[in-house]
Amino acid sequence: MTTILMSNLGYLRGIDGCLANHFRYAHRHIYCSRQVQDACLKQITEIIEREQPDICCFVEIDKGSARTRPFNQLEALVTEQYPFFDIENKYGPLSRLRSLPLTRGKSNGFLAKQKLPYEKIFFTHGTKRLIYKITLAPGVTLFFAHFSLKKVTRAQQLLQVRALLKETPGEIILLGDFNIHSGFGELAALLHENNLVLMSQEEVPTFRFHTVQLPLDLCICSHGIAKRAQLKIIPQPYSDHEALLLTLA
Repeated sequence: MTTILMSNLGYLRGIDGCLANHFRYAHRHIYCSRQVQDACLKQITEIIEREQPDICCFVEIDKGSARTRPFNQLEALVTEQYPFFDIENKYGPLSRLRSLPLTRGKSNGFLAKQKLPYEKIFFTHGTKRLIYKITLAPGVTLFFAHFSLKKVTRAQQLLQVRALLKETPGEIILLGDFNIHSGFGELAALLHENNLVLMSQEEVPTFRFHTVQLPLDLCICSHGIAKRAQLKIIPQPYSDHEALLLTLA
């Protein structure tokens, strides 16, 4: 059995999506104390210890910037049980955002119980460009990414992912914060072209902002994986996103 956790950590700012929190803690977008980050780390650690995933995939995690003074949040999660990790700036390789004080640490990354082969691929469109490609087992490949907030750019990114999945042999798992604010219709071409199964349900939100609740954090699998998989939504009080836990029998 293999278990995968996918989580948008919201840079561990402790902003849970309610309007009052966004106003009260707006300063944390500029500076977030170590005390706040440690409290959020404690909560994600509790989820990891309870669910025991084989691999944890994170978006919106900071590897050290002016906002965190600097503090690598992923390295703080590394333990004897989870010794293997990688963290990478989510912006394009030539983006100026990689060097600016407040954005140079904004990253995606993963944490795993065992060493896994992986690649870092970059979208050709958008600001957030990083895609992780991880080989979980022979013939089983995991991709995860953080898609653009702009619909036009997001459509270009989905087309690139469609081509990427099409050229990948074996079974596929695609996880991420898809930011599909226009609904599941945005995924039609991706799903149809690659004969994939959307495990997430449109009526189950994973993101909240004030009264708005949307299913943005999604799991997509090839048919062979979907037949033996179970998806669970896990509340995250330190973020405005819920986590996904995918269990493969």
